[in-house]
Amino acid sequence: ANPADALAAAGVASTLAADAAARGRAVRIEGVEPIFGVADVERALDHYRRLGFTTSNHDETYAFAHRDDLTIHLAQAGDTSPVPGALYLHVDDADQLADAWRAAGMDVVGPHDYDYGKREGSHTDGDGNVLRFGSPLRRPAV
Repeated sequence: ANPADALAAAGVASTLAADAAARGRAVRIEGVEPIFGVADVERALDHYRRLGFTTSNHDETYAFAHRDDLTIHLAQAGDTSPVPGALYLHVDDADQLADAWRAAGMDVVGPHDYDYGKREGSHTDGDGNVLRFGSPLRRPAV
């Protein structure tokens, strides 16, 4: 991604927000979709399928990984190395997700309990993109 393009996009976004504010309402963010840089789209698609995602292609250099309400864009980096990204997944059972990913042959760190009330783990894909996930700590039965 070209830094000039990002600055231009930010300028457009701030102009749109200012226009909406002038009309008496703020622009509502209706969702987010991370964009992960990848060295090889087909390899990345196979990887995310093994993680339980469905996939779709835009073209040979741009694709999508879908799971529940999440869509991750997979953008081929071209002649440069991809810049790794990160994503936090709030899940209902961190242990179950870790077990499923391990059963699919994936390396998973954790999950571990943290004093802020979460049980968290992570997985890093072949391009260095980190999928960190967590669920609330289970309370012991009384």
